[in-house]
Amino acid sequence: MSEFRLAFVGGEENTLCFRGMGIDVFVAYTAQELSRFLPMLRRNQYAVIFTEWKFYNLLKDYFEDLRAEALPVVLGIPTRSSEIGRGADFVKKLVEIAIGSNVLLQGEE
Repeated sequence: MSEFRLAFVGGEENTLCFRGMGIDVFVAYTAQELSRFLPMLRRNQYAVIFTEWKFYNLLKDYFEDLRAEALPVVLGIPTRSSEIGRGADFVKKLVEIAIGSNVLLQGEE
């Protein structure tokens, strides 16, 4: 049975809790720095890759050819207060695409 590996990609200031949980951490502040890690993330077959929102689209696009596969799961983590709620917006868009209607309306009946 193979072990699933987890990774976090983002700034050093956001790595402490991930390191404490035993998750592999890759420090990057720019897309150029992140691009150094992309081939290794693919080669090591990480099951879940946590990342700051600023890197989410780049990671998602890099693994696009594996979209039909279950892994890796790329999860954007809000690291600034302005990023909170972006995940919920993303889920709403996916639901609307999947069923053709936004059934996750908030505060509307």
